[in-house]
Amino acid sequence: MKVLGLDLGRKRIGVALGDTDNKIAIGLPTLKNDSIIWKNLKEIIDKENIKKLIIGLPKTIGGKHGEQADYTCQWGKKAITILGLTIEYIDERLSSKMARDSLATVGNSLTKENIDQASAVLILYSYLDKQKN
Repeated sequence: MKVLGLDLGRKRIGVALGDTDNKIAIGLPTLKNDSIIWKNLKEIIDKENIKKLIIGLPKTIGGKHGEQADYTCQWGKKAITILGLTIEYIDERLSSKMARDSLATVGNSLTKENIDQASAVLILYSYLDKQKN
């Protein structure tokens, strides 16, 4: 099954395409979270035959929901209505830090877009790893 991983931010959304059968995830270009985000996501969903959204849920270090987690859940409810897909949330604590560290290790540039994309890939791999168990 093809899934789309999202690292949701108020300005940008990191995007990754995943396949649960082959256990792979690849980064797609980071999208602006603006007035045409639903159109842009719908195009990817239709083109890639996406069946589910995997959205990183930014809990606090203590595991609680903060302001960004509340925003993410509200956005997710809207996504279900607009895009017609099921959603699964994955704990994304420290995904941006891990993405930054990974990009720095391999010498990639640390632009916000690259970090968002790498975070989406990490979120998706967390989901894929969970599917194995």
